[in-house]
Amino acid sequence: MKTPVLLILGLILGIVILGIATLQTGVLVLSIPLTAYLFAAILRRPEAVQLLMTREIYPDHAPQGEPITVKLTIQNQGPTIDEVVIKDLLPDGVIQVEGESSTICFLPQDGKTELEYIIKAQRGEYSGYEVLLSARDFLNFFELPTVYRTSPHLIIHPRYPKLDRIRIRPPQTRGFAGPIPSRQGGTGIDFWGIREFQTGDPQRQINWRLAARSEQELYVNIFEQERVADVGVILDARQRTNVITPAGSLFEHAVRAAAAAAENFLDEGNRVSLLIYGSGIARVFPGYGRMQRERILRELAKASPGLNYALENLALLPTRFFPAKSQIVLVSALLSEDIPVIVRIRAYGYGVLIISPDPVAFEAASYRDFTSPAYRIAQAERQFILSQLQQSGVRVVNWQVSQPLEIAVRETLARHPLVVHRSEL
Repeated sequence: MKTPVLLILGLILGIVILGIATLQTGVLVLSIPLTAYLFAAILRRPEAVQLLMTREIYPDHAPQGEPITVKLTIQNQGPTIDEVVIKDLLPDGVIQVEGESSTICFLPQDGKTELEYIIKAQRGEYSGYEVLLSARDFLNFFELPTVYRTSPHLIIHPRYPKLDRIRIRPPQTRGFAGPIPSRQGGTGIDFWGIREFQTGDPQRQINWRLAARSEQELYVNIFEQERVADVGVILDARQRTNVITPAGSLFEHAVRAAAAAAENFLDEGNRVSLLIYGSGIARVFPGYGRMQRERILRELAKASPGLNYALENLALLPTRFFPAKSQIVLVSALLSEDIPVIVRIRAYGYGVLIISPDPVAFEAASYRDFTSPAYRIAQAERQFILSQLQQSGVRVVNWQVSQPLEIAVRETLARHPLVVHRSEL
């Protein structure tokens, strides 16, 4: 019971007591209007609220920061409500940029009202929404609060840069035409070798200069076939590798790098898979094309750094998830104990490319501390980790997140071109 009701009851009781004490009928008459108002409010008080709520969100998946329209429809399937207060609660990570998410209105039987507004959301998966609703009588004496929950699905995937082609050369390719040299002779662009002419060989491949030095034999040029490959993108979601500063979380940059790498390899026609290694193991099985891109982005939208003592290092990284002799792209800030594991993966015959957001520079930039001994020691340790990996044949992109990822990838891969070991030929 609300305070105004108690005040009205107290006032009526006081007038009645005063009228009885003074034996004046006129004083008792003064309580009649108040009593009538109270009984009218009691008759109009909301007893049962029967509402049908429908929430529409479009689009239901979008990049981070993209405007999204929310439409909430409330239909009254019960008796008339004199006054209803509706407030749509926004989940954490969602901000309203336009429109109205709350209202006060009269809702007759079978009547309806609508709220429409525009939001922007951080990367993540949103599936639970609450609407606070209070039904009141026309005098605001009685109030019936209710909470409604709706569950449309909203996926906000990371906004990531477009990368130039990342040149890879895994030890083994697949049997479909693509952009990656396959170390096998056939149709292609790059010269591979020479063999004797065989029936059926096209004349345009005949090496006439070599044939001129021979009396009877003809020779043809063989070119290196270009095919697609299996690429496995691994996102390191261990809490130990994440750095949080007032400027944000380093893990968000890692997620964007993983999304950009996955799209780059998918655009080249490769078969791409995703593995998120952190508080648990989440996986997207290998696939091609636009649908695979959507699957990967949906999984990256849900990724978050976590702690799992069983997975606190990369020793349990399930590389068997990836086809033998395929290309692995690891997105990780890297720890010193990760070196032997990555070297062992390389020894297993996988091609390894690491995109490593620099945690030392990220934290130092936040506090503007580039001269302290602690910074120089941490930077020297990181350079040691990178040099050890590069000496084992791993290509490492040391990405300072203050600069665009595409520039870091282009400059690093230009300084460290592909090196093919004899064991891979």
